[in-house]
Amino acid sequence: MSRWRRVPAGLGAALLLLLTTVGGVAGAVPLPERAARAARATAGHVPDAAGRPDGPDPHVTPGPDRALVTVTDVSPFVTGPGTTVTITGTVTAPRDRALRGARLRVVRGPSGLTRHDAVAAWARQTGPARGSTVARAGLPTVEAAGSTGFSVQVPSGRVGSSLPFAAIPISIEVVPREAGGPVGVLRTFLAWQARKEYVPLEIATVLPVTLPPDPALFSGPEDARIRAWRAAIGPGSRVRDLLDGSAGHEVTLAVDPSVFGPSAVGASAPTAPTPGPTGSEPATTGPPADGSALPTAPAPGAAPPSTPGSTAAPTPTPAPTIAGRVVAGLGDEVAEALKDRTVWALPYADADLAAAAAIDPSNAIIRGLVDRSAIVGSRLGRPVRADVVLPADGLAPPAREQALLTLLQGTRVGRPAGIVVNSAAISRTAAYTPSARRVSAAGTRLLGWDPTLSALLPAGPDAGVAARQRFLAETLALLWERPGTERSVLVLGARTLNPDPVGLGDLLDAIDAAPWLIPVRADTLLVDSGSDVATRVETPAGPVAPAAPKPTLTGPRLQRMATERDTLHEVATVLRDGPSFEAAYQEVLDELASTRWRWDRAGWTRLEASVTADVKAATSAIRVVPRSFNFLAEQGTLTLTVENGLGYAVADIRLVLTPTNPRMQIIAQPGPIRIGAASKTSVKVAVRAVAAGQADIRAALTTADGTPIGRPAVIPVTANPLDRTIYWAVGILAALVLIAGVARSLLRGTSRLEQIGNPPDPDTDSHGQQHGSRGRST
Repeated sequence: MSRWRRVPAGLGAALLLLLTTVGGVAGAVPLPERAARAARATAGHVPDAAGRPDGPDPHVTPGPDRALVTVTDVSPFVTGPGTTVTITGTVTAPRDRALRGARLRVVRGPSGLTRHDAVAAWARQTGPARGSTVARAGLPTVEAAGSTGFSVQVPSGRVGSSLPFAAIPISIEVVPREAGGPVGVLRTFLAWQARKEYVPLEIATVLPVTLPPDPALFSGPEDARIRAWRAAIGPGSRVRDLLDGSAGHEVTLAVDPSVFGPSAVGASAPTAPTPGPTGSEPATTGPPADGSALPTAPAPGAAPPSTPGSTAAPTPTPAPTIAGRVVAGLGDEVAEALKDRTVWALPYADADLAAAAAIDPSNAIIRGLVDRSAIVGSRLGRPVRADVVLPADGLAPPAREQALLTLLQGTRVGRPAGIVVNSAAISRTAAYTPSARRVSAAGTRLLGWDPTLSALLPAGPDAGVAARQRFLAETLALLWERPGTERSVLVLGARTLNPDPVGLGDLLDAIDAAPWLIPVRADTLLVDSGSDVATRVETPAGPVAPAAPKPTLTGPRLQRMATERDTLHEVATVLRDGPSFEAAYQEVLDELASTRWRWDRAGWTRLEASVTADVKAATSAIRVVPRSFNFLAEQGTLTLTVENGLGYAVADIRLVLTPTNPRMQIIAQPGPIRIGAASKTSVKVAVRAVAAGQADIRAALTTADGTPIGRPAVIPVTANPLDRTIYWAVGILAALVLIAGVARSLLRGTSRLEQIGNPPDPDTDSHGQQHGSRGRST
């Protein structure tokens, strides 16, 4: 255990010892809640060949008459001659009765265990053990369903063995004051070594760092996406717990590029496939060897918000949204945590290569996701291995190897350096466990992961020291199979592994401390080491259970993804910022190929419905606005309106009109159309009416090469062409009216106004003589 982990444990033990009662009894004190959660695991957690437990459920609660015993620490990790062992833990009283005057005893089982079946048999049993009591401690009164802590020391020499190394079985039992049998039992192990009479085992640990199957990461309102991303890669998330718990240890992290947040399609992918490596040389992604500039992925967060059944098209823009900035910051923190760590790059979105290889080994979508593994190296700024395949089910069916070879040949990887499989799927039942170094009949290197050890990685806050002690016991049994032979073992974490970081760190500390284990990088198992030479695969005696549920990716679903990608590409060809538009939507679409949906099929369905709705809304956001016309002419123009509901300007789009009846004819199709973002434009179309009647016109939008896009419309037109005779008749009638008016003006008599004459002047008399003013002049 590293110094920073030992100090708190030592302080806790000292505190407990200070509170002990007189008479050699280690006093019982309540433990912190976090320590209690981390320790809530029992020794009855025995995985079978598929990694499933075959013993009691470790997440148990006290029964009406049963107490629960948990262990929070066993120190030191490895005991030997002259070593005193300190065991700390908690006792939880039965639900319906208190513990008054109870005692705790440590019983040593039979002599050291050296076989896997013996270790499993001890772990499965739940009753009191037969053997000698090697330590005792008193417990204070514990009320019903209450808990108390304990710390007990096993003196040196009480747990020894004549064997040079072995797993020592012990049983921690709670005996009530009224005697009778124990009311609580925990079976676990101590790791014993007296002499180093073996060749150490090389042990490699691989932990997949992937996103959870949560549709909210890629759809829904922006605030919900922010919460989902914080829960997925923020502090306290499963991803951070994996990184924090494994820090400072020789662990290989298989990283899904999407844990850094959404990024533009192809931002870090090469422009053309390049030959992959052969032999032990890794395919890497990262800065070019010549020191040239590395492509930088654009800021994440451009994925459009969406909700199932939405009708309005989202408007993603190249500038990151608030959610984009938050996710980008969280992704930077993940990248910083991966600094100086051993990393493998998974295909983007952890694409389900096992399913894709069986469906369509040459599928372009999956090959593109494999190429995008380069994002990991780009974000970390250094070369990262990307040529090791981790099939989710851990199986090796006969046709899979060739299908994976075909799939990767169309990518920059070229050829896989190795395939990680369940060792049970490539081994016959034998007296000893084969080395992790394996090779297929076709020459592909295989890495066989041990299902028993892999299942003992601490999953969740309820797994801890008991699983760690079982892990050490299993490695000792593995060592006993062939102690003088160089061998290797691979431990692979499940994609759903959600560890307590303290428990994970403690297990890795124990691996570092065990002298019979040598931690190594996982990629060193891709080449032979000394006498540990890769052995050929074998056919298992019976079927092996898959390590994951059946895939959600199917042929029809993969085809639907391809169709929607094509639709997005067609729309992008007429947008001025088409690449950003296409990348934003394809980012979400690519997530549907992820392995993670094996664990949440309903989540895949929800996300697929959301993506489909968004793609439909986006592609139909460019539309012809329907309206009706009453055309009263033989020839003229119709003015149509084309609307662009996207947040991107449209250029070089074509409006194609097709009459549904020969009554109407299109004289000339309109030319290229340009529409600003979220705007409308009017388009004039020259038409001719041949006959009267209803003659609807279909209006469709296409790209320059004729590919349909957007939403078409039907334009109702009522044709009423006026015959030429009508024009002549109207013209003649108008002329006659005009002539009649002129003739009347010429032939009419004197006007009555002329007959009336001018009115008399008031200053003139009847004789026409003019009079002066009535005033007399001076």
